[in-house]
Amino acid sequence: MTNWGNKFKTKNIDPENLIDHYNQYAEEFDEHVKNELCGNGENLPVVVTAKLFAETVPYQESMKILDMGAGTGEQGEQLAKLGYKNLELTAFDPSEGMLNIAKKRNIYSEFIQGYLPDSGLSSDCFDAIICVGTFIPGHAPAESLRELVRITKKGGYIVYSVRKHFYEEGDRRFQVVEEELTQAKKWKMIAKREDEYLPLDKIKGYYFSFQVSTD
Repeated sequence: MTNWGNKFKTKNIDPENLIDHYNQYAEEFDEHVKNELCGNGENLPVVVTAKLFAETVPYQESMKILDMGAGTGEQGEQLAKLGYKNLELTAFDPSEGMLNIAKKRNIYSEFIQGYLPDSGLSSDCFDAIICVGTFIPGHAPAESLRELVRITKKGGYIVYSVRKHFYEEGDRRFQVVEEELTQAKKWKMIAKREDEYLPLDKIKGYYFSFQVSTD
């Protein structure tokens, strides 16, 4: 097991230490997810989310895509494989170490170090957002969904994943915020899919695609 895996399995990480941990083990992160959580040499949450993105988000020339919680940039690489090339792709993540790995992929046009739920980004800025591995315990809260809607252009798309057990248990805050945004006609669901998330830990995931209202 990598140092990354040992850290998470033996100790709860408080918010103050979380980013330091990502920075310290950024080089090990991809290996840990692909081999110790997924077990098949692929980052399944990224692969499945990117596939849903490709199925529901029409490609446009000169489109602006935000990779929210970009981490090491696996999402950007997967989108490029699916044909999303020659566009403006922005990587947003709180960890400088993770962003430094993403820079090596030569896929992104801009890198922003920041946090959710208050990103500091301009409203109505992106044609689409992809978000993988960000809505997990101890990371970005459900209220971040409102922020994603705010920074997406009218008629734009938001595609993201969340662990099934996290989504269904506790206060079910993600369900609550999703429904509030739907009732307020801020967005509408295009697709919801249940699929593998972290197979070796027997964790399933929900994968969502929403379109922001044009009103």
